[in-house]
Amino acid sequence: MVLHEAILKCFMDKQKPMTIQEVDIYISRQYKQKWKDVGTTLADMVPISYGGNTTSTVPDEYRKLKRLTRGTYTLIE
Repeated sequence: MVLHEAILKCFMDKQKPMTIQEVDIYISRQYKQKWKDVGTTLADMVPISYGGNTTSTVPDEYRKLKRLTRGTYTLIE
C-alpha cells in the first residue's frame, strides 16, 4: 500500500474532517510501514480545482481531499 491509499482509507473509515496529526496517528496504528511526510502528501492530494498544489506529482485518482483550514482536510463529497 502506498501512502496516498492509506490516507484515503483513513478518511473513508473515519468519515470526518481530520488534522494532519490525526491522520498520522491513524496510519501509524493501522500499518507497519513508516512514511516520512504525511502533511505534504495531504496537501498534494488536494485537486487544483480546490486550490491544490500545481506542482504535485500525486496522480489524479488520489487527489480527493479538500483543505478546510491549515492542517485540516476532508474527503471531497
